[in-house]
Parts: sequence; structure tokens; C-alpha cells
Amino acid sequence: MDKNAIDSRSAGRRNEKMVLALLEKHGPISQSRICQLTRLGSSTVSTIVSRLREKDLIQEHPLPSGKRGAKPVLIRINPLGCYIIGVEINPNTIRLGLFDFHCELIEQIAIPLGNDHSFDPVMGLLEINLRGLVSKKMIPPEKILGIGITLSGSVTPAGLVELSSPLGWKMVPLKQRLMETFNWPIELHSNKVRLLAEIRSQPALQSKNIFYFNIADGVGSTLLIDGRLIHGATRRIGELGHMTVIPNGPLCGCGHRGCLEALISGPAILQKINADLADGRQTILRRWMDQQTKPEQSLEFLRQAVEQRDRYALSVLDFIMEHLCRAASIAVNLFDPDVLILAGYVSQPFFSYLAEQIRNDFADHVYDWPSRKIEILPSRAGKEALIRGVAQAVLQNALTSA
Repeated sequence: MDKNAIDSRSAGRRNEKMVLALLEKHGPISQSRICQLTRLGSSTVSTIVSRLREKDLIQEHPLPSGKRGAKPVLIRINPLGCYIIGVEINPNTIRLGLFDFHCELIEQIAIPLGNDHSFDPVMGLLEINLRGLVSKKMIPPEKILGIGITLSGSVTPAGLVELSSPLGWKMVPLKQRLMETFNWPIELHSNKVRLLAEIRSQPALQSKNIFYFNIADGVGSTLLIDGRLIHGATRRIGELGHMTVIPNGPLCGCGHRGCLEALISGPAILQKINADLADGRQTILRRWMDQQTKPEQSLEFLRQAVEQRDRYALSVLDFIMEHLCRAASIAVNLFDPDVLILAGYVSQPFFSYLAEQIRNDFADHVYDWPSRKIEILPSRAGKEALIRGVAQAVLQNALTSA
């Protein structure tokens, strides 16, 4: 975005950000209310509002009034004042979403990925489609507030992907690569931003302490305490996916053995089913699955087989349940949440069954269980959760950075 639009190089521009953040949080409010909330003088607020109006970042709406004289005016963010692009990269798809200044989704596109997840080809696809999306919607480049990119793995604030097991990436300079091509602010986030989209879809969660458990191409978790995302010293808090469950067990993409992710992630479940089929296991899954089956497809087939009470499919579900219950009980003992959210294509199809079994396991393995009240909820943010969450992270950073 144009560096003169939202900038932090002066007290005046910091005040502009503060006012925009208030408008984003409170919705349409009057200028006098802005004075109350910011504790700035009326002349200062008038100057800020005037500058934001000139930059087309706000809209003003007079309210009907039966009284003579000037009508009261409500000020709100102009949703088309600037735009954000959210990007999710996973082993199957690059998903792009174009969002307005309210973080409302305008358009999204999904680009299928083949079996080659090499960094350069994936980046080439991403760059072509980023240009195409902005060009198609005829958005002036200076109106792009920023691009947020999220993927499963460990990332640094500087934009380095230290490790993404599902993609097979290690120490790749993702942000640097895109900055060589685009003159827009670029942020790289882990999949923890998914929880921001969850809260937006369920505002009542904002005041809760939440442990968010996502089981899909990887196994990840996110922690919200007192309304704040918790990251840890190296931004790796809550990596239960890399907790050792079976010493000397299956090799994980992180290089260790027996990690939870190597047992119940989508790719791990697909690998288990394929190995069992090769060993001659009798199951209805044999009719539906072949070497081209993707992890997410395999979980849909598993769901159908469970509905038909296929004995082998039920045993796979119990395998998932056993390890998930153990991890959930550990998470509750460690982090003391009052809400546990299950997300991801591995757990979502079986939510009711898994939630019931987790509650039963809590009674046996959670300290002082009778005194706790923990809700277990399904994710409601949908397939766009990651692009929505990363777009919201970009907006929050733009409005709150110093």
C-alpha cells in the first residue's frame, strides 16, 4: 500500500492507525466518541478524520435528525479503502483470498498442486496468480495493504520457513523471494492464525481461554489466553504434533520418530491404510482407494466406511481416537483451557464420536476434572479459515504496529 496511507513514522500517523483500529473494533461511531475513546482533543481528532477522508480510508454518514443545525455524523472504515490478500499453501492447493478493509472475502481462487512441492515451482504458481487476481479486480497497487501467507510449519518473523513437514520445505526464504517480485508488505505466519478466523465466526469465543487442535496435513495447535494468541519464545508453543507418542515409531517429517503427527495426520492415516491394504486387510476401503488417493480423500472414504460399520474402518477410527484423547488430556493439564476446538479434515467428520470419547478420557486423565467446565466445539470457520485468519493478522498488524 502507498506508504503515505497508513504509516507510523510520525505521531500523527500513529494516531491515524489508532482511530482506524477503533473504527474496526467498534463500527460506525461519532467524532465525539472517538475523542472519548482516544482521549485526544477535538481539533486533533478533526485533523485525523480529515486526513483519513482525503486518503479515502473512511466514510461519513449523517444521521437523520429532527433538530435544526448540523446533523450528527457517524464515521466508519471505507471497506474499499484498501485490500488485503490472504494466501494458504498446503500440499494439495494454493488458496488465495482477496479481502476488503473489513476483512470480508471478496474473491478466492484455488490452484491445485501436483506431487511436486519444490519451492521454485510453487512460488512461480503463486506469483502468477497473485498478479492475475489483482489485475482481474483492477485494484490500484497502492491500495494493497499487504499480503499474508500461511502454511503448516515453523516460520520466523523475518519470513523464513524453517521447516514445513507437509511441504517438505526446510530453510526456504519465502518472504525474500516474494519481496523481489512485489512492492507490497509481506507477512509470513504459521497456521496458528486459523484461530483468528474462528473467533471472527464465533465472537463469544473472544473472552475464552481456548486450545485449538487442528488435525489435517499436519497436527498443530494454537492457544488463546485472556484474548491473546500465545506464541512462546520461539513461536512454537503448543507443538503437540511433535510430541513423542511411540518411541522409535514411524518417522516424522521433522526427522524424529513416533511423533503424534506421524500417527494421526491425514498423510499418516493414508500411509497406514495403504500399508494395511498391502498386507491383505479386508475392508470396503479396498474398492475405493488406489495409489492416486489423496489424504483428504482417504478420510472421506474412511467416513463412508465407518457409516457402513466396516470393521477395519472402525479400528482406524479408534486408533485416531486413542492418540487424540491422550494428546487432548495432556493439553488440558498443561494449558487449563475452558474451550477445546477440534478442527481439520481428520477430526471434523467424526466430531461427535471423538468429542464424547475425549470427555470420557478427561474423567480418567485430567487433574481435578470434576471442578472443570470445558466445552468441546467443532471448528466453524470453514475451508477459508486460513486465508481469513492470515488476512486478519495482516490487518491487525497494520493497525497496531508502532
